[in-house]
This record gives sequence, C-alpha cells and structure tokens, in this order.
Amino acid sequence: MERYRLSFCNAIKLDEDLAEFIVDEGVELNLALVDEYHAWIVAHLQRPYLLLVHKVNAYHYDFASQTAMGTLLGIKAAAFVVYTHISQLTTQVMLSMPRDADWVYRIFNNRDDALMWLGMQRESNDHDGKTLKSTSKSLIR
Repeated sequence: MERYRLSFCNAIKLDEDLAEFIVDEGVELNLALVDEYHAWIVAHLQRPYLLLVHKVNAYHYDFASQTAMGTLLGIKAAAFVVYTHISQLTTQVMLSMPRDADWVYRIFNNRDDALMWLGMQRESNDHDGKTLKSTSKSLIR
C-alpha cells in the first residue's frame, strides 16, 4: 500500500489497478482538480482502473467538475463509500450528470463491501452494478 498526497485529497494505491481516494473536508472540486485526479490515476495505476471513493468528509463539486469527473478512458468500475443520506444523495446527483464514460458504479455504506465488489469487477466482464447514467438503490437506512 502506497500513500500519496494530491492538492485536495489523499490517494492510497491498494493494488496495481486499484486506488482509494479521500477528499479533504470542505473542498470544492473544479476542473483543475479533476484533471489532477485523472493525471494521478494515469501515472500510478494500470488499466483498467478500479476506484474507491471514500466519502468520510463533506465536500462538493462545481458544475463543470460534475460532468468531467470519471471521463478518463480506462476506468472499469468505481465504488463510493458513504455514511450519510446526504452524502449518498450528492453522490447520486453527481453520477446522474451526463458525461462520456463507460463504467459501472455502486454506492456502499462500508469499505469492506466496496473493496469486495471492486475485486469481483476486476475478474468480471459483466456489469455487476449500475451503469454510470442510471441511479443506484439506496444503501443507507
């Protein structure tokens, strides 16, 4: 496991194709930060990419970043770990924005389940999750 510091988040390389991202409290993601995020993925991971976004902090996206996030070619799957209903809703809104991307996602309420699902995605050619343009079921009760 290798840890990296980006200007707005911590990135943890968990495997050659898998990384976890923890965005800092209060950040407003913009296009420059999305570009930094995508550049880090290309520089440090092997394709196809598996991403874990661990939403332990509150942050938000400007409109342009909502449509640009995740448009990097080579992303196979992304798991989002959320702990509150508000965090789940903001994640669903961000994922519902139109974008040119072809990957699957799921929203989880614990990290272990998210990592297990990403491991299954690594081995699968099937889309065992929601396509980027669909909405996911609520996992927060």
